[in-house]
Amino acid sequence: MKKLLILAVTLYCAAFGAIVLFQNKLIYPFDPTREQPELRITEFKLITTDDETLIVWVARPHGDQPTILYFHGNAGNLANRAQRFDRMIDRGYGLVALGYRGSSGSTGEPNQSRLRADSALVHKVLDQIVGKTNKLIYYGESLGTTVAIHLAAYHQPDAMILEAPFTSLKTLAGAAMPYFPTSLGLNDTWDSLSQMPKITAPLLVLHGTADAVVPYEHGQEIFAAAASKQKSFHSVDGLGHSGHWSVSGQKTIYKFIDGL
Repeated sequence: MKKLLILAVTLYCAAFGAIVLFQNKLIYPFDPTREQPELRITEFKLITTDDETLIVWVARPHGDQPTILYFHGNAGNLANRAQRFDRMIDRGYGLVALGYRGSSGSTGEPNQSRLRADSALVHKVLDQIVGKTNKLIYYGESLGTTVAIHLAAYHQPDAMILEAPFTSLKTLAGAAMPYFPTSLGLNDTWDSLSQMPKITAPLLVLHGTADAVVPYEHGQEIFAAAASKQKSFHSVDGLGHSGHWSVSGQKTIYKFIDGL
């Protein structure tokens, strides 16, 4: 019995150790593949202060249409969002989409502080790469919501769209792995909830009611905590984590943008 207990404790500690050791791979499983964007999108390269190269996809807005500063989720790369980008460009919206470190041909290793610094860098050079824009909208999906939120806390956009936001990485990890003390081992916390009272820009939150990755309640809490006077919540009924870009979801997004 004693041997079994020792074995169980050893296996438990080994499993938790692996989670801590490989947490970056679990949090940021990006696809590093660099793919050429469609003809309407231009690829820019930005050099960071620590000499890494960031790939950024850019399309200029038509007329006085707004520009969307897009932060993608933790799966895949920019090319996986090509269809979304097509729809945005079709409507005349400008686009600036950041390829995170380790994604889409960008170099370097991602973590919270680096992604925050990189998003601030892209924001700083917006006028240089996309020109003057009438309105600037932050769009974040999943992991990208927390990048957008942390950027907005210091650089308010004209509006923000959040797709499946989570309150904090610690809360999300704790729910996903309740038998491990994940809060003790995480290097990145991505606490979005504490930043929401700083957000005053018009806000749209979309969340699937059947989201098994980021529980629906996370989106509700993020929405409730925002200081925005103009905000709306769109429930994507019956759909999961990847179902927000539905027909009803797109209509809601376009209506929100066009009504600004």
